[in-house]
Amino acid sequence: MSYFDNYEGRIQAETMEITVALICQHSSNNSNYKRIKEQVDHLIHRHEILFTGMHRKLDSLSIKINKNEKNRQDIIDDLLCHDLTIIFNHLIQNNNISWGKIITILAFSTFIARKHNDISDRIAYVTGQYIVKELTIWIKDHGGWVNLIKKNIY
Repeated sequence: MSYFDNYEGRIQAETMEITVALICQHSSNNSNYKRIKEQVDHLIHRHEILFTGMHRKLDSLSIKINKNEKNRQDIIDDLLCHDLTIIFNHLIQNNNISWGKIITILAFSTFIARKHNDISDRIAYVTGQYIVKELTIWIKDHGGWVNLIKKNIY
């Protein structure tokens, strides 16, 4: 039996597929992708000012890195990805999870990746792994990704 022969494994695989397609701006044949993308794009448009402010705050942290540091950009990229997970943790603290918050995680990551296109694949990986690790059970218990597309989140 392979890892992806069970329902939870299929959710994890679908999570990574959807996350990479959204954040790296690739198309996907996944049946749930189009509806999720619509919700992500709607949320980005609706909260562009908020996301821009959060992006500026994340970028301002890079000023603290010594400009002569040999691996400065790698350190900045590491900090950005680390700070994303802190934001995600804050969003779902106390197990306060909802489809809207999952879409918010995807939307904010997509927004940040558009501003940092050179590391969009890394942002997709960090986001996908976060959702897989922290939210797979919740997604499974709430009907999987297919249940999300039946709901009007925003």
